[in-house]
Amino acid sequence: MRSDTVMTEALPRVIDSDAVLARVSPIALIDAMEIKHLEDYETIGRLHTPISRDDRPGAELLIWAGARADGSMGAKIVSISPDNGRLSTPAPTVHSAFALVDRLDGHFRSFIVGESFTRCKTAADSALAARYLAPAKPTKLVVLGAGAQARTHLKYLHAVCPTIERIDVWNRNRSKAGQLVDERFLPVNFHVSNDLEASVADADIVVCLTSSSTPVLDGKWLKDGCHVDLVGGFTPDMRETNDAAILRSSVFVDHLGLTAEHCGDIFRPLKNGTLDISDIRGDLFDLCRKEVSGRRSPQEITLFKNGGGGHLDLMVAEWLSESLR
Repeated sequence: MRSDTVMTEALPRVIDSDAVLARVSPIALIDAMEIKHLEDYETIGRLHTPISRDDRPGAELLIWAGARADGSMGAKIVSISPDNGRLSTPAPTVHSAFALVDRLDGHFRSFIVGESFTRCKTAADSALAARYLAPAKPTKLVVLGAGAQARTHLKYLHAVCPTIERIDVWNRNRSKAGQLVDERFLPVNFHVSNDLEASVADADIVVCLTSSSTPVLDGKWLKDGCHVDLVGGFTPDMRETNDAAILRSSVFVDHLGLTAEHCGDIFRPLKNGTLDISDIRGDLFDLCRKEVSGRRSPQEITLFKNGGGGHLDLMVAEWLSESLR
Protein backbone atom coordinates (compact mmCIF):
# COMPACT_ATOMS: atom_id res chain seq x y z
CA MET A 1 0.00 0.00 0.00
CA ARG A 2 1.25 3.47 -0.88
CA SER A 3 1.24 6.19 1.77
CA ASP A 4 1.42 9.82 0.78
CA THR A 5 3.52 12.16 2.92
CA VAL A 6 2.24 15.67 3.34
CA MET A 7 4.93 18.25 4.03
CA THR A 8 3.81 20.95 6.42
CA GLU A 9 5.58 24.18 7.17
CA ALA A 10 6.28 24.99 10.80
CA LEU A 11 3.78 27.47 12.19
CA PRO A 12 5.11 30.93 13.09
CA ARG A 13 6.09 31.42 16.70
CA VAL A 14 3.85 33.78 18.67
CA ILE A 15 5.87 36.06 20.95
CA ASP A 16 4.18 37.89 23.81
CA SER A 17 6.18 41.11 24.00
CA ASP A 18 4.55 42.09 27.29
CA ALA A 19 5.92 38.96 29.00
CA VAL A 20 9.36 39.11 27.38
CA LEU A 21 10.13 42.82 27.64
CA ALA A 22 9.06 42.94 31.27
CA ARG A 23 12.22 40.93 31.98
CA VAL A 24 14.54 42.95 29.74
CA SER A 25 16.56 45.92 30.97
CA PRO A 26 16.03 49.11 28.96
CA ILE A 27 19.76 49.37 28.33
CA ALA A 28 19.82 45.95 26.64
CA LEU A 29 17.27 47.04 24.04
CA ILE A 30 18.85 50.49 23.59
CA ASP A 31 22.27 48.91 23.02
CA ALA A 32 20.78 46.44 20.53
CA MET A 33 19.15 49.24 18.55
CA GLU A 34 22.39 51.19 18.51
CA ILE A 35 24.22 48.21 17.00
CA LYS A 36 21.47 47.57 14.45
CA HIS A 37 21.74 51.18 13.23
CA LEU A 38 25.14 50.19 11.86
CA GLU A 39 23.39 47.82 9.43
CA ASP A 40 21.36 48.57 6.29
CA TYR A 41 17.71 48.94 7.30
CA GLU A 42 15.04 50.98 5.59
CA THR A 43 11.38 51.85 5.94
CA ILE A 44 9.84 50.53 2.71
CA GLY A 45 6.19 51.46 3.06
CA ARG A 46 3.63 53.24 5.20
CA LEU A 47 -0.16 53.25 5.06
CA HIS A 48 -2.20 55.47 7.36
CA THR A 49 -5.93 55.71 6.83
CA PRO A 50 -8.97 56.84 8.83
CA ILE A 51 -11.73 54.33 9.46
CA SER A 52 -15.25 55.73 9.79
CA ARG A 53 -17.65 54.05 12.22
CA ASP A 54 -21.42 54.55 12.35
CA ASP A 55 -22.02 54.49 16.09
CA ARG A 56 -18.82 55.96 17.57
CA PRO A 57 -15.91 58.25 16.67
CA GLY A 58 -13.70 57.13 13.82
CA ALA A 59 -10.67 54.91 14.18
CA GLU A 60 -7.34 54.79 12.34
CA LEU A 61 -5.32 52.00 10.76
CA LEU A 62 -1.56 52.27 10.39
CA ILE A 63 0.68 49.76 8.60
CA TRP A 64 4.46 50.13 8.60
CA ALA A 65 6.85 47.88 6.69
CA GLY A 66 10.60 47.59 7.08
CA ALA A 67 13.39 45.67 5.38
CA ARG A 68 17.09 44.96 5.56
CA ALA A 69 19.57 44.63 2.70
CA ASP A 70 19.90 40.86 3.17
CA GLY A 71 16.17 40.29 2.62
CA SER A 72 14.86 40.24 6.17
CA MET A 73 11.53 42.06 6.30
CA GLY A 74 8.33 42.52 8.24
CA ALA A 75 5.35 44.74 8.87
CA LYS A 76 3.38 46.08 11.80
CA ILE A 77 -0.34 46.77 11.79
CA VAL A 78 -1.67 49.25 14.33
CA SER A 79 -5.28 50.01 15.20
CA ILE A 80 -6.07 53.29 16.93
CA SER A 81 -9.40 53.89 18.67
CA PRO A 82 -9.25 57.28 20.42
CA ASP A 83 -12.45 56.71 22.44
CA ASN A 84 -11.41 53.37 23.99
CA GLY A 85 -10.94 55.00 27.37
CA ARG A 86 -14.64 55.81 27.46
CA LEU A 87 -15.84 52.26 26.84
CA SER A 88 -17.77 50.42 29.57
CA THR A 89 -14.58 48.39 29.98
CA PRO A 90 -11.81 50.91 29.18
CA ALA A 91 -9.06 49.66 26.87
CA PRO A 92 -5.81 51.06 25.47
CA THR A 93 -6.33 53.33 22.48
CA VAL A 94 -3.58 51.61 20.47
CA HIS A 95 -3.18 47.91 19.64
CA SER A 96 -0.54 46.41 17.39
CA ALA A 97 1.01 43.20 16.04
CA PHE A 98 4.15 42.57 14.01
CA ALA A 99 4.82 39.86 11.41
CA LEU A 100 8.48 38.88 10.93
CA VAL A 101 9.36 37.32 7.56
CA ASP A 102 12.27 34.93 6.99
CA ARG A 103 14.93 36.38 4.68
CA LEU A 104 15.59 33.10 2.83
CA ASP A 105 12.25 31.65 1.79
CA GLY A 106 9.75 34.30 2.89
CA HIS A 107 7.85 32.23 5.45
CA PHE A 108 6.51 33.96 8.54
CA ARG A 109 8.99 33.36 11.34
CA SER A 110 7.01 34.93 14.17
CA PHE A 111 4.07 37.10 15.11
CA ILE A 112 4.76 39.54 17.94
CA VAL A 113 1.82 40.72 20.00
CA GLY A 114 1.44 42.85 23.10
CA GLU A 115 1.57 46.61 23.59
CA SER A 116 5.11 46.56 25.03
CA PHE A 117 6.51 45.99 21.55
CA THR A 118 5.65 49.47 20.29
CA ARG A 119 6.01 51.23 23.63
CA CYS A 120 9.51 49.89 24.27
CA LYS A 121 10.59 50.45 20.65
CA THR A 122 9.40 54.05 20.81
CA ALA A 123 11.07 54.65 24.17
CA ALA A 124 14.33 53.04 23.09
CA ASP A 125 14.34 55.22 19.95
CA SER A 126 14.22 58.38 22.08
CA ALA A 127 16.64 57.05 24.69
CA LEU A 128 19.19 56.19 22.00
CA ALA A 129 18.96 59.75 20.70
CA ALA A 130 19.32 61.12 24.24
CA ARG A 131 22.55 59.13 24.59
CA TYR A 132 24.02 61.43 21.91
CA LEU A 133 22.03 64.63 22.38
CA ALA A 134 21.06 65.11 26.04
CA PRO A 135 23.21 67.27 28.33
CA ALA A 136 25.95 65.44 30.19
CA LYS A 137 24.31 65.21 33.62
CA PRO A 138 20.64 66.21 33.40
CA THR A 139 18.79 66.52 36.69
CA LYS A 140 15.29 67.68 35.71
CA LEU A 141 12.92 66.28 33.09
CA VAL A 142 9.49 67.59 32.13
CA VAL A 143 7.04 65.34 30.32
CA LEU A 144 4.00 66.67 28.46
CA GLY A 145 1.40 63.92 28.35
CA ALA A 146 0.56 61.17 30.83
CA GLY A 147 -0.85 58.51 28.54
CA ALA A 148 0.08 54.88 28.03
CA GLN A 149 3.51 55.65 26.54
CA ALA A 150 4.67 57.92 29.38
CA ARG A 151 5.66 55.32 31.97
CA THR A 152 7.79 53.26 29.55
CA HIS A 153 9.33 56.34 28.01
CA LEU A 154 10.44 57.76 31.34
CA LYS A 155 11.96 54.43 32.40
CA TYR A 156 14.07 54.25 29.25
CA LEU A 157 15.20 57.88 29.40
CA HIS A 158 16.15 57.48 33.07
CA ALA A 159 18.18 54.41 32.12
CA VAL A 160 20.47 56.48 29.85
CA CYS A 161 20.28 59.60 32.04
CA PRO A 162 20.45 58.20 35.62
CA THR A 163 21.34 61.62 37.09
CA ILE A 164 17.71 62.75 36.65
CA GLU A 165 16.41 63.65 40.11
CA ARG A 166 13.09 65.34 39.35
CA ILE A 167 10.29 64.71 36.86
CA ASP A 168 7.44 67.18 36.35
CA VAL A 169 4.35 65.73 34.68
CA TRP A 170 1.97 68.00 32.75
CA ASN A 171 -1.28 66.85 31.21
CA ARG A 172 -4.39 68.68 30.07
CA ASN A 173 -6.30 66.38 32.44
CA ARG A 174 -4.57 67.17 35.73
CA SER A 175 -5.96 64.10 37.49
CA LYS A 176 -4.30 61.87 34.89
CA ALA A 177 -0.98 63.57 35.57
CA GLY A 178 -1.57 62.93 39.26
CA GLN A 179 -2.15 59.23 38.63
CA LEU A 180 1.21 58.90 36.86
CA VAL A 181 2.97 60.83 39.61
CA ASP A 182 1.42 58.63 42.31
CA GLU A 183 2.91 55.49 40.74
CA ARG A 184 6.43 56.54 41.84
CA PHE A 185 7.97 53.91 39.56
CA LEU A 186 11.42 55.55 39.44
CA PRO A 187 13.76 56.70 42.24
CA VAL A 188 13.14 60.39 41.52
CA ASN A 189 10.98 63.19 42.86
CA PHE A 190 7.74 63.33 40.88
CA HIS A 191 5.57 66.45 40.70
CA VAL A 192 2.43 67.49 38.86
CA SER A 193 3.14 70.60 36.82
CA ASN A 194 0.59 73.35 37.40
CA ASP A 195 2.58 75.89 35.37
CA LEU A 196 4.04 74.37 32.20
CA GLU A 197 6.10 77.41 31.24
CA ALA A 198 7.75 77.53 34.67
CA SER A 199 8.42 73.78 34.63
CA VAL A 200 10.03 73.91 31.18
CA ALA A 201 12.11 77.00 31.97
CA ASP A 202 14.60 75.08 34.13
CA ALA A 203 14.29 71.62 32.56
CA ASP A 204 17.28 69.79 31.13
CA ILE A 205 15.09 67.41 29.09
CA VAL A 206 11.60 68.12 27.75
CA VAL A 207 9.55 65.20 26.39
CA CYS A 208 6.32 65.63 24.40
CA LEU A 209 4.01 62.61 24.33
CA THR A 210 0.78 64.22 23.15
CA SER A 211 -1.58 63.76 20.23
CA SER A 212 -1.96 67.49 19.76
CA SER A 213 -2.63 69.16 16.42
CA THR A 214 -1.54 72.56 17.77
CA PRO A 215 1.72 73.31 19.62
CA VAL A 216 1.71 72.74 23.36
CA LEU A 217 5.40 73.56 23.85
CA ASP A 218 6.66 77.07 23.11
CA GLY A 219 10.29 77.23 22.05
CA LYS A 220 10.83 80.51 23.86
CA TRP A 221 10.42 78.67 27.18
CA LEU A 222 13.45 76.43 26.60
CA LYS A 223 16.62 77.11 28.53
CA ASP A 224 20.01 76.98 26.87
CA GLY A 225 21.46 73.50 26.91
CA CYS A 226 18.25 71.51 27.12
CA HIS A 227 17.22 68.54 25.00
CA VAL A 228 13.74 68.29 23.44
CA ASP A 229 12.23 64.91 22.56
CA LEU A 230 9.13 65.10 20.31
CA VAL A 231 7.26 61.81 20.14
CA GLY A 232 3.51 62.18 19.74
CA GLY A 233 2.95 63.63 16.28
CA PHE A 234 2.91 61.04 13.49
CA THR A 235 0.89 62.83 10.77
CA PRO A 236 1.49 66.10 8.87
CA ASP A 237 -1.42 67.69 10.75
CA MET A 238 -0.07 66.98 14.24
CA ARG A 239 2.22 69.48 15.95
CA GLU A 240 3.65 69.45 19.50
CA THR A 241 5.96 72.46 19.37
CA ASN A 242 6.18 75.70 17.42
CA ASP A 243 8.63 77.22 14.96
CA ALA A 244 10.43 79.04 17.79
CA ALA A 245 11.69 75.71 19.08
CA ILE A 246 12.92 74.74 15.61
CA LEU A 247 14.73 78.05 15.16
CA ARG A 248 16.50 77.81 18.53
CA SER A 249 17.58 74.18 18.19
CA SER A 250 19.96 71.84 16.47
CA VAL A 251 17.45 69.51 14.82
CA PHE A 252 17.85 65.72 14.58
CA VAL A 253 15.42 62.99 13.54
CA ASP A 254 15.30 59.21 13.70
CA HIS A 255 14.69 58.79 9.94
CA LEU A 256 15.10 61.77 7.63
CA GLY A 257 12.72 60.76 4.82
CA LEU A 258 9.97 59.54 7.10
CA THR A 259 9.85 62.55 9.42
CA ALA A 260 10.16 65.08 6.61
CA GLU A 261 7.18 63.57 4.81
CA HIS A 262 4.85 62.48 7.61
CA CYS A 263 5.54 64.28 10.92
CA GLY A 264 4.08 67.74 11.38
CA ASP A 265 6.84 69.02 13.65
CA ILE A 266 9.27 68.59 10.75
CA PHE A 267 6.94 68.62 7.72
CA ARG A 268 5.29 71.95 8.52
CA PRO A 269 8.46 73.97 9.26
CA LEU A 270 9.90 72.58 6.01
CA LYS A 271 6.76 73.61 4.13
CA ASN A 272 6.57 77.15 5.56
CA GLY A 273 10.29 77.80 5.10
CA THR A 274 11.27 77.93 8.77
CA LEU A 275 13.41 74.84 8.25
CA ASP A 276 15.42 73.67 5.24
CA ILE A 277 16.17 69.99 4.79
CA SER A 278 19.87 70.87 4.97
CA ASP A 279 19.30 72.35 8.44
CA ILE A 280 18.55 68.90 9.86
CA ARG A 281 21.88 67.87 11.35
CA GLY A 282 21.35 64.13 10.96
CA ASP A 283 19.34 61.06 11.88
CA LEU A 284 19.97 58.11 14.18
CA PHE A 285 21.90 56.24 11.49
CA ASP A 286 24.27 59.21 11.19
CA LEU A 287 24.68 59.52 14.95
CA CYS A 288 25.29 55.82 15.61
CA ARG A 289 27.76 55.59 12.73
CA LYS A 290 29.57 58.71 14.01
CA GLU A 291 29.00 60.39 10.65
CA VAL A 292 27.71 63.51 12.43
CA SER A 293 28.47 64.82 15.89
CA GLY A 294 25.79 64.90 18.54
CA ARG A 295 25.69 67.62 21.16
CA ARG A 296 28.50 70.10 20.49
CA SER A 297 28.35 72.37 23.54
CA PRO A 298 26.71 72.64 26.98
CA GLN A 299 24.67 75.65 25.78
CA GLU A 300 23.30 74.01 22.62
CA ILE A 301 19.58 73.22 22.49
CA THR A 302 19.03 69.89 20.76
CA LEU A 303 15.69 68.76 19.33
CA PHE A 304 14.94 65.18 18.28
CA LYS A 305 11.86 64.10 16.33
CA ASN A 306 10.93 60.50 17.08
CA GLY A 307 8.91 59.47 14.03
CA GLY A 308 9.01 55.70 14.44
CA GLY A 309 9.02 53.63 11.28
CA GLY A 310 9.04 50.08 10.00
CA HIS A 311 12.83 49.81 10.16
CA LEU A 312 12.75 50.30 13.93
CA ASP A 313 9.98 47.73 14.34
CA LEU A 314 12.02 45.26 12.30
CA MET A 315 15.10 45.88 14.44
CA VAL A 316 13.20 45.12 17.64
CA ALA A 317 11.38 42.14 16.13
CA GLU A 318 14.63 40.56 14.98
CA TRP A 319 16.27 41.18 18.33
CA LEU A 320 13.36 39.63 20.22
CA SER A 321 13.31 36.61 17.94
CA GLU A 322 17.09 36.17 18.15
CA SER A 323 17.09 36.53 21.93
CA LEU A 324 14.40 33.89 22.42
CA ARG A 325 16.07 31.48 20.03
